[in-house]
Amino acid sequence: MQFKNYNAHFFLAILVTITFLVFYVFKPFIVPFIMAAVLANLFGFMYRYFLSHTRHKKGLSSALTCLVIVLIIIVPIILISFLVVNEAQSTIIAFSQENGRGQGIIDRSVRAISSLSVIQALGGESFINEGTVINLIKGLSQNTLFIFQGAYNGVAHFVFVVFIMFFSLFYLFIDGKEFTKKIMRISPLRDKYEKMLIERFSSISRATLKGTSLVAVIQGAMGGLLFWGTGVSAPVLLGILMTFASMIPSVGSGLVWLPVGIIMLLLGHLTQGIIILAVGALVISLIDNVLKPKLVGQDTQIHPLLILLSTLGGIAIFGLAGFIIGPIIIALFIALWEIYLIEFKDQLQEFNK
Repeated sequence: MQFKNYNAHFFLAILVTITFLVFYVFKPFIVPFIMAAVLANLFGFMYRYFLSHTRHKKGLSSALTCLVIVLIIIVPIILISFLVVNEAQSTIIAFSQENGRGQGIIDRSVRAISSLSVIQALGGESFINEGTVINLIKGLSQNTLFIFQGAYNGVAHFVFVVFIMFFSLFYLFIDGKEFTKKIMRISPLRDKYEKMLIERFSSISRATLKGTSLVAVIQGAMGGLLFWGTGVSAPVLLGILMTFASMIPSVGSGLVWLPVGIIMLLLGHLTQGIIILAVGALVISLIDNVLKPKLVGQDTQIHPLLILLSTLGGIAIFGLAGFIIGPIIIALFIALWEIYLIEFKDQLQEFNK
């Protein structure tokens, strides 16, 4: 009995086995590596700028670019985390005291909401009471506090992950093009399809970071300043919540500023409530329609429903990094199906007669 192409089959079996083992070895570092690849694509212009001003010293240029990224991304995240934890702790204390300022706000809010004719007609006054609202607010604050405290408790892991991301980023700036060319040589796909996948990865990562992330940060910052200026409690915490809400397609920051403005009106703070609603509707919400298209341009043409589902699903699987990784996976998925449609166009037309 003879085996045809025994050597090739044996080699492929070993290759697949080792590839699976390598995948499990690298599995803890997949997310930071993908984030490094996204940052390398986004800040490539800055690396090239430093390269032209350092006599083409790749190591120095890459180090300077990484330092700039640390200053504009990592440092603000750490500072904001401290502020959010302090505000969450203060909120829990305020609503835990029986005669505290938080209790007075709850009393007035519950009376105002319960007195609405719509609520009374629906019988909602039996569900809207002080205990329910207090538990809701305390639960939200505690969950936020637990998230950031968990980050602090796992500070060694966080530092290690950030180190892996920037270590990868350092070498991606230097050897990224050669790394991409090697992958293209190994891949059996046609070069035009490989370039199509690379371009789709680049475009969706740019769209996510430039459009979604930057717009979300701007909206969150404006919301925090708006809440602080109108005397709303925990403006930093609410600003962070608005940032995350802004990343959700088709929903946006209105999940935060709209209920806050309505609550301020119900509490009798008419001027502050009107200002919050007006600024939210006329300024913050319009950023999506004015600023985001200019930042994104033609970088993404994915249906809003797919963006929403991929963003939420990515966050559920990969954590906060999932709001970038999720849309990238969907973009590559769509690109692969487009390649399939091109390659098997004649067969599909024959089968669909």
